[in-house]
Amino acid sequence: MLNGHNANPSLHCCCEATGTCYRPPAEYLNSHYKMSVDNPRKIKGFANAVLQRSKTDKQDAKLIARYCKAMNPETWQPQPSEQKQLQELTRYIARIKKQRAAELTKYQTAPDYLKRHIKATIDYLSRYLQTLKKDLQSFYKANPDYDKNRQRLKTITGIGENTAAVLLSTITSRFDTAAQLAAYFGLGPKRHQPGTSVNGKERISKVGKSDLRAALYMPALAAYRMNAFPAFIGRLKAGKKPPKLIIVAIMRKLLTIAFHILKNQTEYDKTRYGLTA
Repeated sequence: MLNGHNANPSLHCCCEATGTCYRPPAEYLNSHYKMSVDNPRKIKGFANAVLQRSKTDKQDAKLIARYCKAMNPETWQPQPSEQKQLQELTRYIARIKKQRAAELTKYQTAPDYLKRHIKATIDYLSRYLQTLKKDLQSFYKANPDYDKNRQRLKTITGIGENTAAVLLSTITSRFDTAAQLAAYFGLGPKRHQPGTSVNGKERISKVGKSDLRAALYMPALAAYRMNAFPAFIGRLKAGKKPPKLIIVAIMRKLLTIAFHILKNQTEYDKTRYGLTA
């Protein structure tokens, strides 16, 4: 594609990870050149650092090129086709669930002359969800390795079918450590302490994808209520940590456990992760 423009074979291509539109060109370029796909917030931060004020497609392209040259981001690793399929199916199921939830909310306050139409939409989305879930089960049947890992993840306290699918579709070999994965989810710690006079509260970074964090929230809440990690939760309570912070800590712990189970292909050990947490 770029040969007609006398492109250097050592060309380093970069783009933002926005939606799914970047994937086809990124996959093509990755097969010919070094390709990097980075978080849009990083590039936005770079734009602020270089004081770029204008925002047009042309200016954005130049900015990404400057970012690529200055920061030399890591090489992008495309997902395996099976994992990509699982991710797209999982995300679509989540989208339909969100639409159904919105219709259920509308139904509660809708006038009578609209209720039957909203009810028909809810029924349709419910049937559609069942079809998608059958497709998901067919995927696992056709991919026994994913199915085995799904069963492993579901043995973790609080982790159900939906969260297991999200984790399976997200955790790849690109993550060398659990800390890297936590940062990708936006669960890494963020501390604000300039100098010695200001000691801000420690928060999560939220740089990652909010939908990934959302998938871990309910499992963490269930684990908290069940006191699934008594020693771990006990230490946090002893340190006067508020419940919200404890929930976030459990989210990160669940993610860490899932990472090690998938990376090492081991079974969940309640004694190791629960009683001696």
